[in-house]
Amino acid sequence: MRTTIKDIANYTGFSVTTISLVLNNKADKIPKSTKNKILEAVEKLNYHPNQLAVGLVKKRTQTIGLIISDVSNVFFSTLAKGVEDSCRRQGWNLILCNTNDKHERDMSYIQVLADKGVDGILFCMARDSDKKKAEESIQLLKKLKIPFVMIDRYLEEADCSSVIVDHKQGGYAAVKYLLGLGHRNIGCVTGPSGLEDSMERLKGYKKALEEYKISYRDEFIYEGNYDRESGAGAVDFFEGKEISAIFAFNDMSAYGVYNGLKKKGISVPRGMSLIGYDDIFFSEILDVPLTTVKQPIYEMGVESVKQLIEEVESGVGARKCIVFQPALIIRESVGEGPANEPDNR
Repeated sequence: MRTTIKDIANYTGFSVTTISLVLNNKADKIPKSTKNKILEAVEKLNYHPNQLAVGLVKKRTQTIGLIISDVSNVFFSTLAKGVEDSCRRQGWNLILCNTNDKHERDMSYIQVLADKGVDGILFCMARDSDKKKAEESIQLLKKLKIPFVMIDRYLEEADCSSVIVDHKQGGYAAVKYLLGLGHRNIGCVTGPSGLEDSMERLKGYKKALEEYKISYRDEFIYEGNYDRESGAGAVDFFEGKEISAIFAFNDMSAYGVYNGLKKKGISVPRGMSLIGYDDIFFSEILDVPLTTVKQPIYEMGVESVKQLIEEVESGVGARKCIVFQPALIIRESVGEGPANEPDNR
């Protein structure tokens, strides 16, 4: 049976009111010897407050829900670690919901978390969420009157706070680096076309091409799903197209590209240069360490908790957009492009 305040009262002989004052740090007029006896009894009887009951009184559960799309993806597991570590440091609890990138599970988990009485939700949409589905999720959150912060994948029109990366700058930095090394025909493995982060990276790709006065070519663009399978599919798609480098919009896709090239006997970077996006920890330990665009994933998780708790405690809906800057991490998967190769004729 769970120990109650009444059990402590029976054990110590003090009143329930006195014990309650001590446990809530409101015992200014109670002798120190009494406090010590009560605290000793709390420890001996292994008393822990009923958080559900406390939540009903305070109208707060000190609990956050985190909805992510794929916990097996290292990006999201790193994000979740940042969130969980931050919650623990601040004495908050976390409920993790994994949707397997399905919008209907986004909707289901939003309702489940509301029923559990969470104080707020950190929301990273499923990758199959087009604009209409994203709006549906946002409307449900607003209908349930739950404070929420969107992470990474966001809807620009949503009236809420968000924690994102400047993906346009990230895409631009990756492609500018390739262009600077002499690559002119650059294949691109995007994420789902309806996701804001994928669209922003593509804008960065186009910006770099424009700067070098190189025409954008649709046949060099392959729409992927942010997974290894679509990276491997891109290799077949690019076969016969005279590209010298591939920019994958996340590292998981880049791994798929790498393995697909390897099966075809094409080495990286000698036969094909390759650059990814995320800088998850596997990238550094590939046979050919991956050049990639680093997102401060853990820090994004920490910041999202900060923003949500501020909103919950203030009771005021915010519309902050916290933008992290990406950084190009240069390793060994990119070589000189044809435009920079010496003429051996």
